Amino acid sequence: MPKKLNKYNLPSLPSETIDDIFKHIHDQSTLFSCLFVNRAWCRKIVPILWARPKPLVYKERSSKSLIETYVSCFDEEEKAILFSEEELHSEHLELKSPLFEYAVYLKELNYPLLRLAVRRCYRNLGSKEFSKKIKPLRPEVNPNRQITIMKALCNLFTRMSRLDSLVLDSYDDISNVTLFTRGQCFNNLISLRIHWTNFAPNMSNLIKKLPQICTGIRNLIIEFDVDNNVEAENLATIIRAQQSMNTFELIGTYNRVSSILSALESQTESLTCVKFSRIKYHWESLDLLGKCSKLRSLDIVSYLPTHQVPDESTTVAKGASFSLRSLKLLNQSPKLSAQVIRMGGSALKSLSLNIVTPEIVSSILRSGTRITHLYLDISETPQLDFSQHLKIIGGLRLLSYLRISSTTPGDINNLLSVMPSVLPNTLRHLDIEQEFSLRHLGLFLNACGVPLEELTLFPNTAIDTGFLTEIIDYVKDKLTIKFLYLNLSWESGLVNKRITREMTEELQKNLFVVDLERLREGEI
Repeated sequence: MPKKLNKYNLPSLPSETIDDIFKHIHDQSTLFSCLFVNRAWCRKIVPILWARPKPLVYKERSSKSLIETYVSCFDEEEKAILFSEEELHSEHLELKSPLFEYAVYLKELNYPLLRLAVRRCYRNLGSKEFSKKIKPLRPEVNPNRQITIMKALCNLFTRMSRLDSLVLDSYDDISNVTLFTRGQCFNNLISLRIHWTNFAPNMSNLIKKLPQICTGIRNLIIEFDVDNNVEAENLATIIRAQQSMNTFELIGTYNRVSSILSALESQTESLTCVKFSRIKYHWESLDLLGKCSKLRSLDIVSYLPTHQVPDESTTVAKGASFSLRSLKLLNQSPKLSAQVIRMGGSALKSLSLNIVTPEIVSSILRSGTRITHLYLDISETPQLDFSQHLKIIGGLRLLSYLRISSTTPGDINNLLSVMPSVLPNTLRHLDIEQEFSLRHLGLFLNACGVPLEELTLFPNTAIDTGFLTEIIDYVKDKLTIKFLYLNLSWESGLVNKRITREMTEELQKNLFVVDLERLREGEI
């Protein structure tokens, strides 16, 4: 018997199959389209769409739709927060009844995003009468209606939601601590992100209470840019209260975050990923990270210009060692970077660097022989001497993915001219970002003897028809290359959409990923 088809000519599928399909769809517009297939699909998709809603806050209509939907779910408790007693039963205060209890599905509360959505649409919720009746009523304090709406929304979420993720930003201080700490809303919290740049009394009080409310946080991101040791210690208390933290990211300045770093010692048995940005990390503390037996990924990034990075000669952390899979070191002391690479262990698969010295090269070729993915920023290479970079590339006999980037004109061109002779035969994907010329890239591809399969380009120039035609002429002659990826940004976009007017519809569909095998066969 043939399968029953719905109006979209799609077969009715078992519930388990539908669940598996939807778990792998990340595009919200695609999921939204699937809502209208049938009731079964709708019931499966609504919880996915409303678990982590992300309104297009630059569009008032998107923000208004989100907030009005939640407001339609308000019970008498939330309505009492919004309206005065005499206004509660007004005929103008009703919104269309919701099809679902949408707040039940919420898993991530991104407070600053929600606050921005309210800021965009608070004057136009429902009818004009609806918005005007929200407390307070005095015109001179109307912006405070935003706070009233946020209080009611938070009341709804803490009453109905069971969050696994929370995002806080001191710029948008939370409206009320009591609302956040009631019920079991945060009992299942596993992900927390805190952006702290200014005084926020309510958020500060919530941070103090979180260690008693949630102890199962697995992923913690802290951006801490206030000169306040008390608040830093409160954040450290959150870290110590967790049972098993897996990933930790810290962005800030060292003299303000030392207590936060010290608190990591409580998580040495569980940490798998650590990222430090902008902090002046005391490398003597590598002993602490060396105790993290499960640590697999380590990123340490500062924002000093490379010529200002001190080459410290201190020998540190003699007893510490890692078993890393991924390591990123940007603008770090060369001697200390070399030591971290030696500590990283022989299991290292991915390495990112922007400072390369003979000592670093020696450490890589001694300890990192299993590296398959290499990312090199060659900006400001002294005297355009790429001899050490070539030693790394040529010495990694298992290298399959290489990314080269530079913001300095001419750097990549010079490296491309000398690189073909050292590339390992295992290389399959080459990624070139920003300052390079197509002519030098063409000469490189002509001289390259390894069987490259994929090429990614991120040009620092607008892409027009002439650019695309020239690069395809170069790339299609390298018969091993199967795909060309064009990575576009605001700076390197399509010139006035001219390219789309001059290309066939079929070629437009393959603009960002060019299937070269089909192109060679004449299908494009």
